[in-house]
Amino acid sequence: MSEMLATPDAELFRRYAESRSEEAFGELVRRHRNLVYCAALRRTNDPQVAEDISQSVFAELSRRAGPLVRHATLTGWLYTTTRFSATTAISIYQREMARFK
Repeated sequence: MSEMLATPDAELFRRYAESRSEEAFGELVRRHRNLVYCAALRRTNDPQVAEDISQSVFAELSRRAGPLVRHATLTGWLYTTTRFSATTAISIYQREMARFK
């Protein structure tokens, strides 16, 4: 485990993309879950929605691992994707509320 702590994000993500290492992906999630959750919470102001967004962002990261290995920074991708997902969630919520008025 201490080896994982010293491993850069890019290397962990490469390991996951190439061999689907659950240990590497778990370490990435552990390192970045607060960033993703807090960014979602700031946008939505709803802890449950922020948790749902966090899960969807990491699921998307898992699905798109191959092409994303070449992305400049994982943190930037996570933050941008979280903001986009939160904006989408807010839009969906607002449309649903307008429909019931």
